[in-house]
Amino acid sequence: MELPKKKEDLDKIVEEVEEEHEHEHHHEHENVEDIVSVLELLVDSLSANVKNIDTTVKAQGNELVNIYRILAYLVEACTNNDTSSKNEALKKAIELLK
Repeated sequence: MELPKKKEDLDKIVEEVEEEHEHEHHHEHENVEDIVSVLELLVDSLSANVKNIDTTVKAQGNELVNIYRILAYLVEACTNNDTSSKNEALKKAIELLK
């Protein structure tokens, strides 16, 4: 390979290299923008999923509270000697089941 001897040839090579570098840099910039865009979509999707899961967890938490209340009424009914107290506790448990 011969080195350029004229300043014009050298300038032309420098110009070609700069153009190629700008072109590559432009593509890199576009790729980064595409990646950022995809990442933003994924973060939005994950955020929506987290909100959905949070709502589900809260609903299940409320159901667990009801189960423990029902169990408490059943224990109360089993441990009471008074028939009317047993019936009242069972009615409260049935009401929560509705």
